[in-house]
Amino acid sequence: MTSPAMKFIRVNLEMAKEVAHKWEQASYSQTSAYCLDILKELGFPSTELPVNLQTREEQLNFIAGFASYAFGEVQNVQGAS
Repeated sequence: MTSPAMKFIRVNLEMAKEVAHKWEQASYSQTSAYCLDILKELGFPSTELPVNLQTREEQLNFIAGFASYAFGEVQNVQGAS
Protein backbone atom coordinates (compact mmCIF):
# COMPACT_ATOMS: atom_id res chain seq x y z
CA MET A 1 0.00 0.00 0.00
CA THR A 2 1.32 3.43 -0.97
CA SER A 3 1.32 6.15 1.66
CA PRO A 4 -1.00 9.08 0.85
CA ALA A 5 1.82 11.39 1.96
CA MET A 6 4.14 9.95 -0.70
CA LYS A 7 1.58 10.70 -3.43
CA PHE A 8 1.37 14.28 -2.16
CA ILE A 9 5.16 14.66 -2.16
CA ARG A 10 5.43 13.26 -5.69
CA VAL A 11 2.77 15.70 -6.94
CA ASN A 12 4.61 18.59 -5.28
CA LEU A 13 7.93 17.52 -6.77
CA GLU A 14 6.41 17.24 -10.24
CA MET A 15 4.90 20.73 -9.91
CA ALA A 16 8.26 22.13 -8.79
CA LYS A 17 10.01 20.42 -11.74
CA GLU A 18 7.51 22.01 -14.13
CA VAL A 19 8.27 25.46 -12.70
CA ALA A 20 12.03 24.85 -12.93
CA HIS A 21 11.83 23.65 -16.53
CA LYS A 22 9.69 26.63 -17.53
CA TRP A 23 12.24 29.06 -16.15
CA GLU A 24 15.13 27.28 -17.89
CA GLN A 25 13.64 28.67 -21.12
CA ALA A 26 13.47 32.25 -19.81
CA SER A 27 16.02 34.97 -20.52
CA TYR A 28 18.53 36.18 -17.95
CA SER A 29 16.58 39.41 -17.46
CA GLN A 30 13.35 37.45 -16.88
CA THR A 31 14.95 35.16 -14.30
CA SER A 32 16.58 38.16 -12.58
CA ALA A 33 13.25 39.96 -12.36
CA TYR A 34 11.49 36.87 -11.05
CA CYS A 35 14.17 36.35 -8.38
CA LEU A 36 13.64 39.96 -7.28
CA ASP A 37 9.89 39.31 -7.10
CA ILE A 38 10.46 36.23 -4.92
CA LEU A 39 12.79 38.18 -2.64
CA LYS A 40 10.21 40.97 -2.28
CA GLU A 41 7.54 38.39 -1.38
CA LEU A 42 9.91 37.11 1.31
CA GLY A 43 10.30 40.61 2.72
CA PHE A 44 13.63 41.73 1.25
CA PRO A 45 13.24 45.35 0.12
CA SER A 46 16.31 45.51 -2.14
CA THR A 47 15.94 46.38 -5.82
CA GLU A 48 19.18 44.59 -6.70
CA LEU A 49 19.98 40.91 -6.61
CA PRO A 50 22.38 39.78 -3.88
CA VAL A 51 25.85 38.57 -4.81
CA ASN A 52 24.80 34.91 -4.62
CA LEU A 53 22.13 35.37 -7.32
CA GLN A 54 24.18 36.96 -10.09
CA THR A 55 24.59 34.01 -12.43
CA ARG A 56 21.85 32.31 -14.40
CA GLU A 57 22.63 28.98 -12.71
CA GLU A 58 22.29 30.53 -9.25
CA GLN A 59 19.01 32.14 -10.25
CA LEU A 60 17.60 28.90 -11.67
CA ASN A 61 18.59 27.02 -8.51
CA PHE A 62 16.94 29.72 -6.39
CA ILE A 63 13.73 29.60 -8.45
CA ALA A 64 13.65 25.80 -8.36
CA GLY A 65 14.34 25.76 -4.65
CA PHE A 66 11.63 28.30 -3.96
CA ALA A 67 9.14 26.36 -6.10
CA SER A 68 9.92 23.11 -4.31
CA TYR A 69 9.59 24.88 -0.95
CA ALA A 70 6.31 26.49 -2.01
CA PHE A 71 4.96 23.09 -3.04
CA GLY A 72 6.16 21.48 0.18
CA GLU A 73 9.18 19.49 -1.00
CA VAL A 74 12.48 21.22 -0.33
CA GLN A 75 15.20 20.08 -2.67
CA ASN A 76 17.14 21.19 -5.75
CA VAL A 77 15.09 20.08 -8.75
CA GLN A 78 17.12 21.67 -11.53
CA GLY A 79 18.14 19.08 -14.04
CA ALA A 80 16.13 16.33 -12.35
CA SER A 81 14.30 14.03 -14.68
